[in-house]
Amino acid sequence: MHIIRSAAVVVFATWSMVGLRSRKRRAELALCVERCVQKEIHMTAGYPVHYSIQFPPRFTRLQLAMRVAAFFALGMVGLSFGTVFMFAFLGLPVLAATRISRRDSAVYVSDDGPRIVGALRWFAAASAWAGLVAEELPGRSADETVRLDVETGTRSTPRSAIWRVITGIPSALVLAVLCGIGLFVWMWAALSILLFQRVGPGAFRYLVGVQRWSIRLLAYQASLVDEYPPFSFSESLPSNFAASRVEA
Repeated sequence: MHIIRSAAVVVFATWSMVGLRSRKRRAELALCVERCVQKEIHMTAGYPVHYSIQFPPRFTRLQLAMRVAAFFALGMVGLSFGTVFMFAFLGLPVLAATRISRRDSAVYVSDDGPRIVGALRWFAAASAWAGLVAEELPGRSADETVRLDVETGTRSTPRSAIWRVITGIPSALVLAVLCGIGLFVWMWAALSILLFQRVGPGAFRYLVGVQRWSIRLLAYQASLVDEYPPFSFSESLPSNFAASRVEA
């Protein structure tokens, strides 16, 4: 799924139908749309935060019951994965600004970066289990279930680091909408596990995409990378993009 590409195509189609009668102007708009799509996909393909997970061949009802029990237990103490995410979303810029103010950004990345990435890996592993994209929680290492690589590098200042509390809001708002949809996808996947002990490929890709989006956003909030998180679920450049075009 590529959200930006789909939105661009819809906008182009609607605009061309309601107002653009000139074939030349439609062609110009098509070229503009394609360039925007290429730019977004290029940014996605080269984004320095890489999240991947293998599709489990089988999900068990026991693990599903354990997830539900964990949700109830967390709810009884007023916690949820959304609460933890919001705490990280707001707290990581404060942490980064504080640490960078004492040293420069290069020292921050080299000294604190590995510990923050390690914490993100464990959060990603726990979220993957709760989000029905990993069958089990990891034992000794988060890499047992989730692969997360962050090509750290930043020129952040204390001011720019704390400012990410604001600049990260657009991505967080879109993520909130996607999570709202994802709740229904999660329930559908849970029903599929209950009946067939499997998750459909479409539901799995959507749930993985939400996980990838959230981890990219947290890495940005922590000032581990300077590039803004792409508005996309994709991990790499689609192989069929070179042959696809927006028709005028």
